[in-house]
Amino acid sequence: MYVTMMMTDQIPLELPPLLNGEVAMMPHIVNGDGSQQVFLVQVNPGETFTIRAEDGTLQCIPGPAEVPMMSPNGSIPPIHVPPGYISQVIEDNTGVRRVVVTPQSPECYPPSYPSAISPTHHLPPYLTHHPHFIHNSHTAFYPPVTGPGDMPPQFFPQHHLPPTIYGEQEIIPLYGMSSYITREDQYSKPQHKKLKDRQIDRQNRLNSPPSSIYKSHIGSCTTVYNGYAKSHNGASSGGGGGGGGGAPAVKKPERRARSSPKSNEQDPHEFDSETKRVQDILSGMEKPQVTNIQARTVLLSWSPPAGLLNADRHNNSLPYTCTYEVALSDKGRDGKYKIIYSGEELEYNLKDLRPATDYHVRVYAMYNSVKGSCSEPVSFTTHSSAPECPFPPKPSHRTKNSLTLQWKAPIDNGSKITSYLLEWDEGKRNSGFRECYFGSQKHCKLTKLCPALGYTFRLAAQNDIGTSGYSQEVVCYTAGNIPQTPSAPKLVRAGVTWIALQWNKVEGCTPEEVISYTLEIQEEDNDSVFHPKYTGEEQACTVKNLRRSTQYKFRLFASNVEGKSSPSEVLVCTTSPDRPGPPTRPVIKGPITSHGFSVKWDPPQDNGGSEILKYLLEISQGSPEANQWEVAYSGSATEYTCTHLKPGTLYKLRACCISTGGHSQCSESLPVRTLSVAPGHCRPPRVLGKPKHKEVQLQWDVPPSESGCPVSEYSVEMTEPEEVVSEVYRGPDLECTVSNLLPGATYRFRVRALNDGGYGPYSEATDVTTAAGPPGQCRAPSLSFLSDTRVLVSWESPECSGADISEYRLEWGEDEESLQLAYSGTDPCFEISELSAAAHYCCRLQAVNQAGAGPYSDLVTCRIPASVPDAVSTLSVLEDEHVDAYQLSPSACLVLNWEEPCNNGAEITSYNIDLGDISIPVGNVTSYVINDLLPETSYRIRIQAVNEIGAGPFSHFIKAKTRPLPPLPPRLECAAAGPQSLKLKWGESSSKLHATDDMVYILQIEDRNKRFIPIYRGPSHTYKIQRLTESTGYSFRIQAVNDAGEGPFSEICTFCTTKSVPPAIKAPRVTQLGGNACEITWETVPPMKGDPVGYVLQVLVGRESEYKQVYKGEETTFHISGLQVNTDYRFRVCVCRRCLDTSQELSGPFSPSVAFMLQRNEIMLAGEMGSIDDPKIKSMIPTDEQFAALIVLGFASLSIIFACILQYFFMK
Repeated sequence: MYVTMMMTDQIPLELPPLLNGEVAMMPHIVNGDGSQQVFLVQVNPGETFTIRAEDGTLQCIPGPAEVPMMSPNGSIPPIHVPPGYISQVIEDNTGVRRVVVTPQSPECYPPSYPSAISPTHHLPPYLTHHPHFIHNSHTAFYPPVTGPGDMPPQFFPQHHLPPTIYGEQEIIPLYGMSSYITREDQYSKPQHKKLKDRQIDRQNRLNSPPSSIYKSHIGSCTTVYNGYAKSHNGASSGGGGGGGGGAPAVKKPERRARSSPKSNEQDPHEFDSETKRVQDILSGMEKPQVTNIQARTVLLSWSPPAGLLNADRHNNSLPYTCTYEVALSDKGRDGKYKIIYSGEELEYNLKDLRPATDYHVRVYAMYNSVKGSCSEPVSFTTHSSAPECPFPPKPSHRTKNSLTLQWKAPIDNGSKITSYLLEWDEGKRNSGFRECYFGSQKHCKLTKLCPALGYTFRLAAQNDIGTSGYSQEVVCYTAGNIPQTPSAPKLVRAGVTWIALQWNKVEGCTPEEVISYTLEIQEEDNDSVFHPKYTGEEQACTVKNLRRSTQYKFRLFASNVEGKSSPSEVLVCTTSPDRPGPPTRPVIKGPITSHGFSVKWDPPQDNGGSEILKYLLEISQGSPEANQWEVAYSGSATEYTCTHLKPGTLYKLRACCISTGGHSQCSESLPVRTLSVAPGHCRPPRVLGKPKHKEVQLQWDVPPSESGCPVSEYSVEMTEPEEVVSEVYRGPDLECTVSNLLPGATYRFRVRALNDGGYGPYSEATDVTTAAGPPGQCRAPSLSFLSDTRVLVSWESPECSGADISEYRLEWGEDEESLQLAYSGTDPCFEISELSAAAHYCCRLQAVNQAGAGPYSDLVTCRIPASVPDAVSTLSVLEDEHVDAYQLSPSACLVLNWEEPCNNGAEITSYNIDLGDISIPVGNVTSYVINDLLPETSYRIRIQAVNEIGAGPFSHFIKAKTRPLPPLPPRLECAAAGPQSLKLKWGESSSKLHATDDMVYILQIEDRNKRFIPIYRGPSHTYKIQRLTESTGYSFRIQAVNDAGEGPFSEICTFCTTKSVPPAIKAPRVTQLGGNACEITWETVPPMKGDPVGYVLQVLVGRESEYKQVYKGEETTFHISGLQVNTDYRFRVCVCRRCLDTSQELSGPFSPSVAFMLQRNEIMLAGEMGSIDDPKIKSMIPTDEQFAALIVLGFASLSIIFACILQYFFMK
């Protein structure tokens, strides 16, 4: 037996399989946690290794085996050996320490001795109940971290054992000793030379006896004290573990052979007294403190033992690591305790506790591999909480219309359960849950359910604390019947490797019932067994991965929760063949002529699984790049002679073939050029695809032309069965579709071509017979009442459309959505019985032949004797906006609206409106206007419906009140008129009754389209209209609005704008002439709105105060003479407008004045800049701007003086 220990700082970089990350319990070792160590316990054949688990059970591991273990604090676990055996620690130069168990004798045998000479091979194994072998320790056990499935398989060559973590006080009993078999090859990798050399050196050392053992037998033997093996050379195998146990701060001793002697060897009695002293200190733990008690969590805290920090220190003055273990019991103070925490922290948060449960907690202290006694237990009780989630309810009894559910009470968590909440989805999948039961019982019966329907339930429990979570959802089905035998599946479409099938829903099942279908297939004729191919709720399936051109048989099963139906009839169908390969390239056969040539080709190598039906020879005319192909030949021959070709034209030919598997690819093209000769003649049209029952698609070839002229148009002629000839197509295309044909009829088609020379002769006729179509629409069936509950439905045969009618389908139901097939057969009548009284029914008919089903007939309805109508449920009075739509006054009328009630089989003929003392009969309408009512009056109204049976009950009363009269419009007046604006005003309304503060006026103006548009809405009594045209009349009207409604419009009033005066012009220009004369000129103004324009020139002489008119006319220049020297003259001009319609003259404003002085033959103009250069003259005649600047400057100076004076006096 060997215990191999590897320190973490001594593990090589290339880890063995146990340490390379394969095992989940060792990542802290690889990360360099120096307090962790790995031990390999190697059990030889004939030996037994025993481990005590957490629950106290013993696990015996017989050899040969290799058990990996981990010490969390780095110490070697204690090895409990039988009497007469000792354990010693040997450390090699690689840092691997081994605990060797050998017989205690004067001569110690090396571990490499074979079993033949070992003194222990004949010893009988010790029994497990011997008290010396099982150390009765109450310390914590570290359970296995991972199972054998997580370990590499090569690590356990004999037995797969789980790796285990043990504390430093855990026991390892041994039974039976034999020779040591090395396992060093598990820790080396052969590809690395250094590790290989290290392995060989280690193996040699193990195979040869150590020198210290052979030199001193007594010094190398060990003695066992209190379960700990101690060698006489001073190397302890258990307590120290390399000095200081597993503390990270303890310095490691030097690497040396553990068999070498030490000078400071300790006496066993001193070792026991030191251990007892430390154990007494650790036993002084106070009881832990419990805080923050919740329903499932609690916080524990404790203090270290008194005097621990000053108690025992190592010879290097470093304190040992102190760890704590917390034990928990839920079976009382003296019950069984379970270790829940081990570590160095002084507090621990307990989680996952049970609510309303009494717990006891006690704490152990461990110091220097010595464990003290436990502290005094402390008790606490967790709080109560909501119940646990209950188990889902279970059905105890079910029928077609009821379900009985029962359930068990969950854990109440300290508070008695008061009620249960049962919810269901009412049979509607994914529509949410609703409450179906709430009470204290633990069972529930639900009735009035649908047969064979699944209902989903969930359950919750409630106590005084709260409500638990919902249980898992469970689906319970009501009882039903086994489905009927389904009809045989129908073939939708067959492919090369697949077949698409569909089937109808099983008859006799409800729409809510879940039906599952199973489709079975028989693949080979010699195999009589059907194999399931599809199972599901869909009514269609595509079977794939089939063989081409192979016959398959199918049958269908239907199943529900009650069972499985009988198989349907067998459907036999065959997969389609694959499309064939392309034929060989066409080759020329014989000579080439001017109008044609012969070609031949060989069949394809792969026909796709079916015979070739026909070959298509395609031809293309033009350059080699042309890609327009036409079919020249279609048939089963492998050669063809192309005729009627154009002389001197290049053609390309390619061949393809058609089989039941499809159309093959085209072969390689063959270029052929015809000889150059005169052109020749036309070919009959051919049918593209299969003819339909109402249309045929035709195609034809380009006819050869002797002249080489291209064809511009084609004409197709059709001869009907009645020998009526008509042209059905004319155009440049080579194909056409002829529509509106009769089903099952034969038509003859001919085609001819047109070029510049005219039409050519018709081709030979092609006879085409249209396919048979589905029958025409049936006439509405007639219904005859045989009795109150029996109806005879009869009908006439419709148009057959080329095929005899095979069956009639009659659908019957209460409405169009619920129609179901009631009859299917060839009889022209059918009797329907067991009809409900006072019910409404409808039916429709459909004819079917081999081409398909025709359209349904018109819907025919019938009803049984009727009764008086129901009461009107909805009666209301429309609002004002709806009253306006009737163009009625809401003050004198009320608009009633109601919904038509159920007539109970007889059409409603009229209604009676009751106003108390007045009854008003009305027709079959849903709205009515009550006129001639009093304004602002309340009425109580009710209504009843009348049919031919009689009058129904009255509806409930409603109250309605008429509106007051709307206000009258005010009088509209024009307050002021301008050339581009009009100001209007209006007074109060003539009726003082409506003169309220909330009156609103709407002013409208007439636009160019003679329509009135609103321009103002508000409470004001005046409004000014801007941006108008001068001398134009505008029409206005006004309306008053208040809470009673909109009043009538006023009379239309027309107001006109005035004419605008001419604009002001710039200052005139003055030019000196010879003598004492000057010329005055001014700008020209165009005529205004057709009115001529004149000018008035005025002059101010010297110091006169008034201007005098010197000219009036239409000219823009004027000469004035007789001027005096050194006299100031000022000229100004205004524009005059002469109105032709009123003979009125409008004068505009005068222009700015211009100064002029005649002095020394020099003209001074103050109005033109730069015309006077003398500064003295300019200063003598200031302008208006200069006068304004002088005034402003004077006022500014005066203000400054006043400000200085005021400041001076105020400062004094």
